[in-house]
Amino acid sequence: MSKDRTSLFCRLNDYKPLKNTSGSIKDEKDSQNLMLEKTKEEESLRNSSLVLGARKMPGPMERCDKLDMSAVITLESALDREQISRKILPEAVPVTLNRKTKAREKYQSDLWLEIEHPNKGFGLQDPSSSSLALFNTTSNAMAQCEGDPVDNIFEQNLKIKFYISSGSTSPSSYSGDEADTVKITDSSHLPVHTPTIKRKEFHSRILFPTKHKAHRFFLTSFTAPTKCHQCTSLMVGLIRQGCTCDACGFSCHTACVEKAPRACPVPFHQKECAFCLDPQKGLGTAYEGHVWIPKKAGMKKGWQRALAIVCDFKLFLYDMNEEDSKPNVVVSQVIDMRDGAFSVSSVWPSDFVPARRKEMPRMFKVTAFQLSAPSNRYSIPILADSENKKSEWVGVLSELHKILRKSHSRDRSIYVLKEAYDSNLPLIKTTQTAAIIDHKRIALGNEEGLFVVHVIIDEIIRVGDIKKIHQIELIPHGQMVAVISGRSHHVQLFPMSVLDGGKTGSHKLAETKGCHTMTSGTVCQGAHTCLCVARKSQVFCYELFQSNKISHRKYKELQIPTTVQWMGIFNEQLCVGFQSGFLRFPLRREGVPYRMLHFHDPTLSFIAHQPVDALCAVEISSIEYLLCFKSIGIYTDSRGLRSRPVELMWPAPPTYCCYNAPYLSVYSENAVDIFDVNTMDWMQTIPLKKVRPLNSEGSLNIFLLETVRLIYFKNKTNGEELVSSETPDNQEKQMVQHLSSKRRYSFRVPRAKAMLPKGL
Repeated sequence: MSKDRTSLFCRLNDYKPLKNTSGSIKDEKDSQNLMLEKTKEEESLRNSSLVLGARKMPGPMERCDKLDMSAVITLESALDREQISRKILPEAVPVTLNRKTKAREKYQSDLWLEIEHPNKGFGLQDPSSSSLALFNTTSNAMAQCEGDPVDNIFEQNLKIKFYISSGSTSPSSYSGDEADTVKITDSSHLPVHTPTIKRKEFHSRILFPTKHKAHRFFLTSFTAPTKCHQCTSLMVGLIRQGCTCDACGFSCHTACVEKAPRACPVPFHQKECAFCLDPQKGLGTAYEGHVWIPKKAGMKKGWQRALAIVCDFKLFLYDMNEEDSKPNVVVSQVIDMRDGAFSVSSVWPSDFVPARRKEMPRMFKVTAFQLSAPSNRYSIPILADSENKKSEWVGVLSELHKILRKSHSRDRSIYVLKEAYDSNLPLIKTTQTAAIIDHKRIALGNEEGLFVVHVIIDEIIRVGDIKKIHQIELIPHGQMVAVISGRSHHVQLFPMSVLDGGKTGSHKLAETKGCHTMTSGTVCQGAHTCLCVARKSQVFCYELFQSNKISHRKYKELQIPTTVQWMGIFNEQLCVGFQSGFLRFPLRREGVPYRMLHFHDPTLSFIAHQPVDALCAVEISSIEYLLCFKSIGIYTDSRGLRSRPVELMWPAPPTYCCYNAPYLSVYSENAVDIFDVNTMDWMQTIPLKKVRPLNSEGSLNIFLLETVRLIYFKNKTNGEELVSSETPDNQEKQMVQHLSSKRRYSFRVPRAKAMLPKGL
C-alpha cells in the first residue's frame, strides 16, 4: 500500500465538516485550502490507481482497492457539497446572524421590561415555586431556532429568574435550572459615582449578545447625594438608593434600569449630563451648588456649609461633614416649590435677621407654609459665596417657580396644618398623648391626668384621679377607653360615658404592670372586642366585656423574639413589630405565627444582616403589606416574600411613622414627609422641626418650639375630622373651675379682667 494511500485513509477517518456558530465552514481561507489539498490527493490517488490497474492483484488487495475507490467517491461527493454550500454562504450567513441577533436583542429587551414592570400580569405566586424567584419570564418563540450548541445554550435559557439579591449564594433547596439567574446584588457603603463593588460573576450558561456588552447592575448604598445618570433626579434614601454597573460606573434608580443605554460602557458625555429638567413631569436636576445655612442652634451661633440641589421642583439641603468636607447622604431640609406660599427673595434689614451687615448682600431667603395662618410661615435664610452666586440662586429659583406655575402643576399636598386648640392652655405644654373623640372634642393625656377638651365651647373635663397618662386607646366597639397610666405603667379601662362627664369607674389590669404599648380591635366578624398589651417581649391578649361593669378575660399570651416596638390588628390578626422583623398571630384560634418578612428570600436578608428598628406596618390589601423600618420601607406579600422590586426611601432617619389611609406620615428631625403607600409617591413635605405625633393616625401632633402648640393635620380630601377653633388675640385666658363640679373647667378670660374698660 502506498504512502499516499495510507495518508488518505487516515484523513478520511478523521474528516469532519468544519462548522461555526452558524452551521457552515469556518471561513473563506480555510475552505479554499481544504479544497486544494483534497484535489491534490484525489489526483495522486487516481494516478496510483492507474499504475496498480496495469497488473493483476491478489484477491484481498483487490477488495481493498475497491474500498479505496468507494472512499474516493464519498470524498468527491463531500467536496461537491462543500462547494455548493460555499456558494450559498455569503448570502446565508448574514440572514442567519441577523435573525439570531434580533432574537437575542428581543429576549434581552423583554427581560428588562419584565424587571421594570413586574406587576403586569403578576398575581399571587404558587407556593410551590421557588421563594427566590420574583419574576418568571417564559417564551417558546426562540426554542424553534436551529443552530450550533453555543446558540442553543443561549436559546434554552428562556426561563430566567430575576431578583434583587443580597448575596451570591442560594439556598440548597434550589434546583439546577433556578441557578441560571440574572442578579442585581447589594453593595453597601460605597463612595458616590465610583462604587467599589465586590464582583459577582454570572453563571457560565447565561450568555448575552457579544455585539454590545451588557451592564451588570449592583444594588448600591451611596454615602453621599447621588444623581441618576438616566433621569438626573436625586437617588433619595438612606440605603440601597439605586443600582450601579460595576463595569462602567453607570448609576441609576432601580426603576430606570430598563431605560438605561444598552451599550456598556456608557459614553462619558452621556453619563455626565448633570442637569436635565422635565417641566411637565417635574423630574430632573436643574441646579446645584454650595451655600451656607444657619446652624441647628440658630443663626446666632453661626453658619454651616451645605450642598443645595434643585431637583424635582424641590430644594434639597445637605449638611457637609466637617472632617472630610463631603455632603451627608441624609437630607437636612426640603422645601417644595409646589407649596402655595413658596417664594424666594433677598434679605433686607427690615427682616430683622440677626446677621452681620457685610453678609447681608450675599443673603437670600426661601419661604414656605408652616401652618395655615398666613403669619406662620417658614423661612430659611441662605448665605451664598458671593453676590453673583446669590443672584444666580434667586434667578434660578424664581424662573423655576414661574415654569411650575405655567405648567399648571397641581398642588399635591395632602394636609393643611391648623392649631387644634389655643396654645395658651397650660395642659398642652405637658401633653404626652391625645385622641380625637369626635369633631368637637379631643382627649389629652399628660402629667396631670386625662382631660377632655371641647374645642367649641372651651369646656374642659377631668376624667378620674389618675396621673401620668402615657397612651390613650379609644375602643368605640366596646364603648370603652383604655389608658396606660402611672409610674408603674398599668392599663386601666373606663366606660366611654366618663368622657361626657359621667361617673368614673375604672377597671385595672393587674398583669399589665410595666407595659409600654397597646392596641385594640375586633374578632369573630366584630362580635368580640379584644385588647392586646405589650410588656417587653410579651403580649397579653384580653377579651373585654361590658354590661353593668367592665370585665375582661385573658385568653392568649404570646412570646416575641425581642422587645415589642409596634403593634396593630389587621383582619383579625395581631401584627407585632420588633427589631428587624414583623410577625402576624391569629387572634381567633391557636396557630403558629406568620413571618411577614421571610429571610429565605435573599432579597430581604439584608434586614437581618444589619439589625434595624421596626416603626409600623401597613395593610395595603389582604395579600400585600408595607413594613416600615428605620432605614427603609419594604413591600411584602402574605407569605413574607417581596411583592415589589422598588422600596420606599426615607429622605432622613425617621423617628415615628403614622398611617392614615392611604397616606403614611414619616417624622424626622426637621420635617414630616407624606407618602402615598399605593403609588409610592412622595406627596408632601411639612417643614416642622421637633414635631411628634400624639395618636396612631398622626392627625394630632405636638409642636415643641418656644411656644408649644397642638397641631391638627387636616386632610383636604377626607373632610374635617376635627373643628379647629381660631386662636384668639387675647392672651389672658385662664382655666376657671366650675362651682358645681370640681372636675369641670372653662378656659376663658376671668370676669374681673373681662369687665375692665378697653385701654386699661
